Amino acid sequence: MNLSITRRAALKLAGGALAAPLSSRSGFAQAYPAKPVTVIVPFGAGGTTDLVGRIICEKLTLRMGKGFIIENRAGAGGNTGVAALSHAANDGYTIGMTTPSTHGINPNLYKEKLPFKPFEDFEFLSLASSQPNFLCIHPSIPAQNVAELIAYLKANPGKENFGSSGIGTSIHLSGELFMQLAGVKMQHVTYRSSGALVQDLIAGNVKISFDNFTSPYPHYKAGTLRGLAVTTTERAKIAPEVPALAETLPGFDISSWNGFLAPRGTPKEICDKLIAEMQAVLKDPAVVARFEELGAAATPSTGEEAKAKAQSEIAKFKGIIDKAGITIQN
Repeated sequence: MNLSITRRAALKLAGGALAAPLSSRSGFAQAYPAKPVTVIVPFGAGGTTDLVGRIICEKLTLRMGKGFIIENRAGAGGNTGVAALSHAANDGYTIGMTTPSTHGINPNLYKEKLPFKPFEDFEFLSLASSQPNFLCIHPSIPAQNVAELIAYLKANPGKENFGSSGIGTSIHLSGELFMQLAGVKMQHVTYRSSGALVQDLIAGNVKISFDNFTSPYPHYKAGTLRGLAVTTTERAKIAPEVPALAETLPGFDISSWNGFLAPRGTPKEICDKLIAEMQAVLKDPAVVARFEELGAAATPSTGEEAKAKAQSEIAKFKGIIDKAGITIQN
C-alpha cells in the first residue's frame, strides 16, 4: 500500500481541516438559538429591571423564534443572580441582566466578598434602559422646590428621614449624594420594597424618598405626593415640568439603568447576534414608547459601551460610599 502523499494533496487536506471548525462555528451561530434561552433577572418579579427584561424578552422571542424565559434570582442586592450567571454554561443559552447595584454599587460595598468578578466573569452585551430616581416628599413638608427643601432641612438638621428599599441601593445613595452636595442631614430608613416605601411615604411615616421613577409617579400625578426633582441631568420626557436635581445641585447624576451580560467565554458570534437583535428591539418605536410610559429611555449600545458604563458607575459610587462611610454588616 502506497502511503506517500503529494504536497498539493497535503495542503488541500490541511485547508479542509482548518475550514471545518470555522464552518461549524459559523453554522452554530446561524442556527442559534436552537432552544429557549434563560435570562436571569437578579431581582424579584414586578420591579423595574424585571419589567424591562420582560418587554425585551418578549420581542426577542418573536424575532429569534425561540423563547427568552425570565428566571428571577433575587437576593443580596442582585449578587445572587449575577453570581449564578457567572457560573452558568457559556453556550449562549443563559444570559442575564445587570444594574447599578450589581455593576456599580456592590463592588464598592462587598469588595473582596463580592461573589463574582464584575468584568472578568462576563461578556457585556448591551445597555437596555435608563430611568431617573424621583425626589418626592410628603405634603406636610413646607417646600415647593429643591431650594426650599434644602433650606428647610438646614433649619431642621436631622429632624426628617428619607426612605429607601435597602442599604446600598441607588435610592439610598441618591439620598446620600443629596446630603453631601446640599450640606444637610437626614435619617435613613430602609424598607423591604419600593411598594412598602411608597405607602409609608403617602402615610407620612417617612417624609422623603428618591425612589425609582415608576413607583411614586402615579401618586405624584394623583397629588398625594409632591414631586420636586428627578436625579438625572436631564428632565424626564414623561414629566418635563419636574426639574432635574442638577439644576439646583450641579453634578448630581444618578440613574436606575440596566443591561445584559453573558458568561465569560460565550462565543463571539453568539454575542454579536444577541447584540444586534437587542439593538433592533431597543430601537423599535413600540418599545421606545412603552419605556417612555414608564419614565424610562431605551439605551441600545455596544458591548464596549455597556462595559464602560459599568466602569464609570463603580468609580462614581465609590466616592459617594467612601464619603458616607457605608459598609455592609455581615
